Amino acid sequence: MGRKNHILIVDDGKLVRAAFQEILRDEYFILEAENGMEALDILSRESEHIALIILDLVMPVMDGFQFLEEFGRIDEYRFIPVIVSTTNDDADNECRCLELGAWDFIPKEFHKEIIRFRVRNAIEKSRVRFLEYDSLTGVYSQMKFYQMTRDMLDGGAGQQFAFIHFDIDRFRMINAFYGSREGDRLIGIVANAIRGAMKEYGRGTFGRIAGDVFGICMPYDSSDDIHNVINRIRREIKSHPVQYYLETCSGIYLIEDREMDVAVMYDNAALAATQCKDQYMVHDVLYTKELSERLIQEQNIIDEMDVALEEEQFIVYFQPKYDLESMSPYGAEALVRWQRPNGTLVSPADFVPVFEKNGFITKLDYYVWEKVCQFIRGELDGGREPAPISVNVSRVNLYNPQFMETLINLVEKYKIPPRYLHLELTESVFSEEARTIQSAIKYLHKAGFTIMMDDFGSGYSSLNVLKDLDLDVLKIDMKFFSKGNTAEKGAKIIEAVIKMAESLDMTVIAEGVEEKGQVDMLTNLGCDYIQGYYFAKPMSQAQYEKLTNGIE
Repeated sequence: MGRKNHILIVDDGKLVRAAFQEILRDEYFILEAENGMEALDILSRESEHIALIILDLVMPVMDGFQFLEEFGRIDEYRFIPVIVSTTNDDADNECRCLELGAWDFIPKEFHKEIIRFRVRNAIEKSRVRFLEYDSLTGVYSQMKFYQMTRDMLDGGAGQQFAFIHFDIDRFRMINAFYGSREGDRLIGIVANAIRGAMKEYGRGTFGRIAGDVFGICMPYDSSDDIHNVINRIRREIKSHPVQYYLETCSGIYLIEDREMDVAVMYDNAALAATQCKDQYMVHDVLYTKELSERLIQEQNIIDEMDVALEEEQFIVYFQPKYDLESMSPYGAEALVRWQRPNGTLVSPADFVPVFEKNGFITKLDYYVWEKVCQFIRGELDGGREPAPISVNVSRVNLYNPQFMETLINLVEKYKIPPRYLHLELTESVFSEEARTIQSAIKYLHKAGFTIMMDDFGSGYSSLNVLKDLDLDVLKIDMKFFSKGNTAEKGAKIIEAVIKMAESLDMTVIAEGVEEKGQVDMLTNLGCDYIQGYYFAKPMSQAQYEKLTNGIE
């Protein structure tokens, strides 16, 4: 954006325009318009450069009053000051001009110093106001909001205060798909909703932090006050018709120390708001110390992940699968563990969800696939016929357009027939983008890979998936079938799944098997393979090699 150093003189009198230009041209670039219509046209092209408008009232085509009415309807002009030039004192006209948004008046006596002083004064005030108010929405800017919040907190002895981070979920996608103009419109809708809710509440400060992010600080008597304000904002936003799915996120920080820096209060509320992102039906999250500690732990994981991958701190373990007919090991599932140089282990439950959120899981998946390919290649080179090893494919990879090509290139690199590498996808993946998943599975099947559905029965779309997709293996987890009063029902469900899979020419693997009674039941029901602690826990590659090669 260029420096605002242009003045637009709007007057049908050529001599009047020349007189103003003579006075101001040493300090400013001068633009001229003979009427309000011409002025609006110039503004549509040059508004970002215009620092001030000097406006006559009596003009043809569009007079000064009409111009002020049109000018006031355009939000982006709100910080351009308008000074009305008059030939006489008319209180009624001046009052009407002020109502329409004029900032000041200049008599057409052309007193050079008075005109220069009033012009400089109006421009300076507009710059101060520009710093205090957000140019898009008219609410406080971040700096002014923080300042007003500090003043409120300092004068609020005996009151409880809450700081709220408020934004639109997936706003960047909306902005990208529907354009910045629609994004700006949505930001304006949010600002007006907050303005209305806070006016109704009657207490508190609010402002725009950046982008679609707004901050609110409010005194409250009970948590109902906070949620009533948030819900009022949300209802107002939802009342505006839009052509896309729209949800909001609120992070709430209950202020314990009013002396705390306002920016830190915002950071705490923002941390809470991150927990709403992409979480269906989760719109408001309260900041807690436990949340902060968990997010700090997540950040530590993120800070270490690249070095950990480079240094191969991630270790591939193998959990054997057992053939129930022979009661002998046949293949395994590859699992990943993270062992830091100091020997401490990071649980997959801690790092896998973080990597799925930030996309690093694609690199980790590839790392595991390659390690497994290296193992299979080693077995083949040693003259052994390895049983298939299954690897997990994260949902993030399925949306990566290079995923299938990368996987095929990997098995070609190590000259491994794809039948040795089975691909496990969790059931929840199949319920998301059906066409994307169907296309990927068809492509991978043609390439020779075996596709497995992990955690079958954990969701609500299992049968639809089996109807629509050509899968090879079902994995059912015994933890989904309770003990006690429902054990008999669980057994019947497992029996039905096994029969259904058999009729569809699919293999069934039961995982999470820990007891002999479960083994006996699954054997009687005709299950094909078992994976679980009853037979073997996840083990190192060396231990797996000893197991499968019969080495004591």
